Amino acid sequence: MLNELYTELDKLVEKHQVYKVETIGDAYMVVGGAPSRVPAPLAAERVALFALEAVNFVRKFRTKDGNQIFIRAGMASGPTVGGVVGRSMPRYCFFGDTVNFASRMESTSKKMKIQVADITYRLLQDAPNASFVMTKRVEGDIVGVQVKGKGHQTTYWVERAGPRAWDSYVNDNPDDAKKDIETPIISAKLSKENYMETAAKEDMNYTSEEIYDAMSSQDWERLGHASSDLVAATDDSYSLGFRACALLEHHLLSVLHERDPNSEMSLSVKIQLNQFVSEVSETYGNAKFHNWAHANHVTTSMNKLLTVLQEGGEELVPLNSFSLVFAALVHDAGHTGLSNKILKDIDHPLSKKFADGIPIAEKNSINLALDILFRDNFLALRNAILPGTLDKIEFARTLFQSILVTDIATPDRVKLSIDRYKACEDMKQDPDAGLCPIADQIGDLFDAVGLDESVKDDHPDEFRVTSSGLKRCVRNEHLMLLSDVGHLLQSWENFIKWNFRLFKEIHECHRKKLCDNPRETWVQGQVAFFDKYIIPLAERCRTFFPEEFSESLISNAMNNLKLWTIFGVQATNLMALGVRNDEREDTVLMELYGLPHDYLAKGNKKTN
Repeated sequence: MLNELYTELDKLVEKHQVYKVETIGDAYMVVGGAPSRVPAPLAAERVALFALEAVNFVRKFRTKDGNQIFIRAGMASGPTVGGVVGRSMPRYCFFGDTVNFASRMESTSKKMKIQVADITYRLLQDAPNASFVMTKRVEGDIVGVQVKGKGHQTTYWVERAGPRAWDSYVNDNPDDAKKDIETPIISAKLSKENYMETAAKEDMNYTSEEIYDAMSSQDWERLGHASSDLVAATDDSYSLGFRACALLEHHLLSVLHERDPNSEMSLSVKIQLNQFVSEVSETYGNAKFHNWAHANHVTTSMNKLLTVLQEGGEELVPLNSFSLVFAALVHDAGHTGLSNKILKDIDHPLSKKFADGIPIAEKNSINLALDILFRDNFLALRNAILPGTLDKIEFARTLFQSILVTDIATPDRVKLSIDRYKACEDMKQDPDAGLCPIADQIGDLFDAVGLDESVKDDHPDEFRVTSSGLKRCVRNEHLMLLSDVGHLLQSWENFIKWNFRLFKEIHECHRKKLCDNPRETWVQGQVAFFDKYIIPLAERCRTFFPEEFSESLISNAMNNLKLWTIFGVQATNLMALGVRNDEREDTVLMELYGLPHDYLAKGNKKTN
């Protein structure tokens, strides 16, 4: 029984990056800040998370006879002496007062409880990644506990933990122990700086699933323009981050449930998912258009498209849906605000990283995202997403397919994506292998997810170009293409907002003498883009979506084109003037939003 229990605890040791010191009888000892030194709050956090998950595991654990067992846990923090002792059976051991104190915290703890000393309590309050609910130990009129060799000590119970970025303010009120903070609690309209104060005054707390539901139920045309604080458009990085986390968490939970209907997402995975999103957000710079806010708009659009497909009767594959939402979030990671052409023209360092014909910005985004995901501190998240070889193949394939295709400034790449679509429409035999969009990327695909060439021999069917595989590829590509330019197929407000931001980004390149003044060709350029790319894309998407939604995509695109044909010159002049005078964006946007107001009002009157 102990062997089975300790085997599971050993897995948690690896998962939480703590060090197993020794087991004596039925005692199991770990340390958080040695042999590899880490800051004290992080060391305390790792041990506390290990203890919480150990207690949760034991709560469900049964012996072969069906009996339940119980454990107790204790933690202390402070200096220790560590080293290898002995000759016949040398062991790495720890000595000192802190070791004895931790032992006393365990021996005076209670069944299925985690008792921590005062200094550990304070360190956990500063934990970098997790927020802990801790309550002061009070029994009757006695606060704390009598500790041998230490006298009376104020101690605390560790009750629960949740991701740091989503936490709400927690104090010593015992009622807080009843709150389930393993589910993220956030305030959608508030930044991190003022959330704590305001959340106490307003009933603005939502779970991640409530955020997902609100974001998924938005109208496609008005994404981000609803009155609800849960979904209203924002440039606040913190708000955007927890919305992205909510979408990813929902789709990852669907992946886990498909594998095991009784599975739950562990606290470690939630915390690491939050950390991952935070680190991805930091790769997005200050580009006017290709930034963190746009990545979130694309991600929200992708999630909405998947919702439409599901509501239309398509049985979604959870890992595919997660991979597409993931791809949407990271598809512009590390974007410099410079086009691939400019990157080549100026001999930018990024242009030297990849072979000719490889889309520079897009491949760089894939590399950045996977470099982050495969860091050691995302082991639990990575194992949740990619537990097996086939999962890795499917995830990487979807990621490469959907991100590389967003290089729509390269005519040959656009033509190939259309050729793949046409081949699927007229499929009479297995397709030409030359249609595979990632044929020249297979080696990089393997490396990116920790596979080697032998996987082709082990799973040859995964690398054949088949009609069914090409259809999945074309679907993935069109979902991403549609999400990436979704603003052009939504409301006038969404279209003109992102159009202005793109104008500003390109004008910034012009200011640096990297390209011509966009004002000179902006009006006709948008007309041509609608005619030659956007409307044909919307028409192709009839293949994938229910008729009503497909027709709305085309109608929205046609409506924006019509309004642009009428007001494009005025809009471009307003944009150029706003850039020249360095006007506030919201001031310019209000003017741009209002351009078609009278025209639309007259149209409504005629209709009535």
